[in-house]
Amino acid sequence: MIIKKIKLENIRSYIEREINFELGSTLLSGDIGSGKSSILQAIDFALFGLSKGVLSGESLLRYGKNKGSVELEFKIGNFDIKVKRSLKRSSDSVVQNSGYLEINGAREELSAVELKQRILDLLNYPKETLTKKSLIYRYTVYTPQEEMKSILLSDDKYRIDTLRKIFNIDKYKRIKDNSKIVSYHLRERIKERETLILDLEELKKEKTEKEGELDSLNNKLNEINSKFSVASMRVEDRKNEIGLIEEKIKLFNELRKNFELRELELKNLTSRILNNEEFGARLEGDIARLQEEIGTGVEVKSYDTDIIAVRGKINKCEIELRTITQRMSESKVGYMSSERMINELKSLKKCPVCKQDVNDDHRHAIVGAEEINMTYLRDSIKELTLQENKLMIEIRDFRSRLESISMEKSRFEIWRLKRKNLIDKKDNLENVKREINNDGARVRGLESEISELRSRIGEINTNDYARLKRDLDGLLVEEREILLNKTSVETRIKNILEILAKLREGVERREKYREELFSLKNLRSFIDSDFVGLVEDIEKKIMLKVHGDFNSLFEKWFNILVDDDNLIVALDEDFSPLVEQNGYNLDYLNLSGGEKTAGALAYRLALNQVINNVVSDIQTKNLIILDEPTDGFSESQLDRMRILLQEIDIKQVIIVSHDPKIESYVDRVLRLDKKEGVTEVL
Repeated sequence: MIIKKIKLENIRSYIEREINFELGSTLLSGDIGSGKSSILQAIDFALFGLSKGVLSGESLLRYGKNKGSVELEFKIGNFDIKVKRSLKRSSDSVVQNSGYLEINGAREELSAVELKQRILDLLNYPKETLTKKSLIYRYTVYTPQEEMKSILLSDDKYRIDTLRKIFNIDKYKRIKDNSKIVSYHLRERIKERETLILDLEELKKEKTEKEGELDSLNNKLNEINSKFSVASMRVEDRKNEIGLIEEKIKLFNELRKNFELRELELKNLTSRILNNEEFGARLEGDIARLQEEIGTGVEVKSYDTDIIAVRGKINKCEIELRTITQRMSESKVGYMSSERMINELKSLKKCPVCKQDVNDDHRHAIVGAEEINMTYLRDSIKELTLQENKLMIEIRDFRSRLESISMEKSRFEIWRLKRKNLIDKKDNLENVKREINNDGARVRGLESEISELRSRIGEINTNDYARLKRDLDGLLVEEREILLNKTSVETRIKNILEILAKLREGVERREKYREELFSLKNLRSFIDSDFVGLVEDIEKKIMLKVHGDFNSLFEKWFNILVDDDNLIVALDEDFSPLVEQNGYNLDYLNLSGGEKTAGALAYRLALNQVINNVVSDIQTKNLIILDEPTDGFSESQLDRMRILLQEIDIKQVIIVSHDPKIESYVDRVLRLDKKEGVTEVL
């Protein structure tokens, strides 16, 4: 899908405006509130119409207007498509009217729902998305600025359910859920028939056996209660003995905890020092290389002043050249007019006005005057020609000078960027060295503390505690076994009482259900074991493939946007972002604003590409719309955004941003300016 044109009438801050789009990258630039996002919402409305909770008519129709419309032209393969939707204000709301769909010139009037279904068919989206938000479009083409951040911060179940819907994998969950429902109903029918096939005489015999078993269990329970009372008293006595050394145990545990904490801190500090030393070595190599490239420096001067001055001279010469060209043209016309008059007078016998004879004296007088004028004009043309040639030479020289100054300015800008990079790396190197020194001092302090704690721990004798604890553990095991035995007997007694209550109930004729019972068991076994297992295997293989591709792309895009070797990102099994910095896990919310925006953008682009690969026949692969993708980015991240735009390899990219630096990265800039509530495209 490639967007060609959109026409807006009374849509938010647009009264009547036509906007053209081309292949490549296009930036919608303007201040906040200038109407950039309105264009994206208009595209969404043209394709899918209004959607409750997503896009309302009140938010689209211009305030004070009773009707409005959006007409979108786009191309899919060999089809040139035009779709138009209209809005109308009623007494209490804004509703959408019927519109039309035009394919290769053939127009068809359709209702709002019919339009959406036809658009979904053209885009090759699944038909079930007709009654839902257009999830595939939301996550492959246009995601509002904050919506992707919300999916990153949502709970795991909501994220997985959303991704299942996007990848069209939730059908497997529905199959399993439906299978469980069927299995549950089959199980209930099996239980019913198992009860019905019991023979009455066998039930009576079982009742007698259960009554005898119940008497035996009651006698056994009385013996267990006696043993449990003795065991409980012994446990209580041992607990009182252990309480006498509780304070000593508490001190021992506290010392042990402090010892382990300091050992862990020592290990982490040692690892961080090694990492910083390696990082410092890389920085020193980079600094040496940059110093060699920069050299002793270049002359710092203002090239813009020279460029403006030369351009002014070129403009002045061009104005003079146009004046001379005009004068030369006028002289040539006058010369040709005099020449034509002389030729006409030579053959003129009678005046065409008064019909009198023209005498030779009068003819010679006029011819002489015209010949004098021709001589003057000829000399003037020669002089103007010389001036014209001189000005053209000057313009050529000035343009050559302008090109030379521009090249010098470019070389100076490259040198200045390298010098800034060198300064930044030197600052980083100083910070790394300072951190290494601080960590070294802390390591020495920790080694001393660990030695002291080890000595104090060795002074505490825990032999008595260990012996008493073993005794108590043994008594507790004995008490627990008696209690378990008691609970088991009580449970068995309870079960027997329930069984006896059921056995006292009369039952009649069960044989006729036996054959049906066999069939039901076979069917349930197939569903629970074979069918559900097969569905789960298919689902797992698809999810593993999706997760692997998704994780690889997410890491790739994030590493392009964030130049930090100590920051590693990946996706866990629930597609949640995992962040590791310097070997430590870091909560995603603790990232900087620019890093969180980079994570959301990387997640968005990875999701876009994976969806396009999984749902391979959708028709929106050639288009992506990015709404304020650099919100919170640093200068270096904005520079790396250029690399990202080159890497994504999509035919049409539409970017909404108020950041002027992005203008240098794109093929085309549409500047929007809103004055007195009306947006204009500059």
